[in-house]
Amino acid sequence: MNKALYIIGIVFSVLFISVAAYYMNVVWDARWDYIYGDYDWMGGYDEYTSPDRYRSLSLVACLWSMLFFLSFLAIDIMGLIKIKTMTTKVLSIIGISITGICFMFNLVVMSSEGGISYDEIAPAWFIYCLIMLAFSIVGLVQSVKFANGSTNQQKGIVNKEGSDLLDS
Repeated sequence: MNKALYIIGIVFSVLFISVAAYYMNVVWDARWDYIYGDYDWMGGYDEYTSPDRYRSLSLVACLWSMLFFLSFLAIDIMGLIKIKTMTTKVLSIIGISITGICFMFNLVVMSSEGGISYDEIAPAWFIYCLIMLAFSIVGLVQSVKFANGSTNQQKGIVNKEGSDLLDS
């Protein structure tokens, strides 16, 4: 089960990079259309240059980001519970912490009502996705390595503390 979760984490990392890049571009275009767009003095803003357009797009992008953050949080919690190696526990705790910080920044963007738009914070989500991709790959390797009970004692390697060599 953990292998499937980490594979989902790898796929979601790539998907989240794509979704974040798409919404970063769309929100950036909508914000600059609002700033430099044509204002019709008789009718006001049209639907493409209204200030509500980039604000609503930022809200939609943040809601998509919340979905990915919650899925990474679930993957990290399951990795913390199910896999008992020190490496996976440390990476899961770090992943939960980073996800919590990004979740809070996402809430700030959602509550700022246009003060901070999604295109300003999306580059941080790229870094976050790369971190979660690396953590998912390491978690997958750890879960595959220890799925069948293939410990160092079965291979004839004796470690005095009884832990695997990656944990030292």
